[in-house]
Amino acid sequence: SWSLQCMLCQRTGKCQVEECAGGQDLCRTTILRIWEGGEELEVVERGCAHPEKRNRTLSYRTGMQIITLTETLCGTDLCNRPIPGRPSTFPRTRSRYLECVSCASSDLSCERGWSQSLQCRSPTEQCVEVVTHRSLEGSPRDEHHTRGCGKLPGCPGPTGFHNHTFHFLQCCNTTKCNGGPVLELQNLSLNGLECYSCEGNSTHGCSSEETSLTPCRGPMNQCLEATGTNGLGDPSYTVRGCVTPSWCQSLHVAEAFSLTHLNVSCCTGNGCNLPVQDHQPRMGSAPRPGPAHLSLTATLLITARLWGGTLLWT
Repeated sequence: SWSLQCMLCQRTGKCQVEECAGGQDLCRTTILRIWEGGEELEVVERGCAHPEKRNRTLSYRTGMQIITLTETLCGTDLCNRPIPGRPSTFPRTRSRYLECVSCASSDLSCERGWSQSLQCRSPTEQCVEVVTHRSLEGSPRDEHHTRGCGKLPGCPGPTGFHNHTFHFLQCCNTTKCNGGPVLELQNLSLNGLECYSCEGNSTHGCSSEETSLTPCRGPMNQCLEATGTNGLGDPSYTVRGCVTPSWCQSLHVAEAFSLTHLNVSCCTGNGCNLPVQDHQPRMGSAPRPGPAHLSLTATLLITARLWGGTLLWT
């Protein structure tokens, strides 16, 4: 059977032709740029991507640095091959576009209220706030807040999901409209809906003993059940929780949990996302940790140690 071919390029610059796995119908080029004091570093990765992916940009400040992430997708053989002599496209534009509040958890500036200003580099970008919290039992609690400029799938939002993890995106298009206290799940009001929550398969993570009812909050007013193939090849990896209506499309689930071949369904009644074969799930039981997955900006985000500081994109 036919498989798409893409260039696979690691951060070291070494490239080779890759035959994409089933369910990966796009080639991607992911570019991370770090600017500080007139110095610029560019890191490029290329490879295959799932068909739900969309082009996106995200820029934010952390400390004295400006971080810019760009990902572009294409759908023909080797369409993501490097172009010799391509000039850097890091923004040095004199045009003035939207001005946004910017901070990041990598230097705790969001949590401490140390926001800076960031000028967007394109008229299509908006002010964004991205939140990812993960608090699985037996693993360290991971929180990440990012504010800045971006053109992200899901804007204007709000777009969100929660069970024992929390993914949230909201965008706006007026000056510094993404300011104020950082968004915390517990500060969103209960909306009266309860959904079953779990992550994993029927024997680990989403068994009846590990599935629990979760009170839904804020705009996450539908119950989700999504099943797909994860990065380990498990074809029955399941995610359940509370979602905004936009999460009922496969894009956000695929991005947040790195799943392909997705089957996504949503419903609006209390506990309506419990499969028929499950019986007597425990109320409020703590889900066990399943396989680690990447978050809302998922396969885009890279960890790099530069100029003595750690930049964590989660």
